[in-house]
Amino acid sequence: MIEIAHTTQMQQAFKAAHAERGQALLKILSWAFRSRNFPLRQSALTEPSRCA
Repeated sequence: MIEIAHTTQMQQAFKAAHAERGQALLKILSWAFRSRNFPLRQSALTEPSRCA
């Protein structure tokens, strides 16, 4: 996005907004690509193991 700041205050606001957008994007990407590997607990199994 092209943003032209006419004052110092606007320039600082644009920098702050850019940083906030970056943090939001980082949170979305880390949520989307998080590890979803959950080991099963013994109590979660519905029948005993046949290997035991």
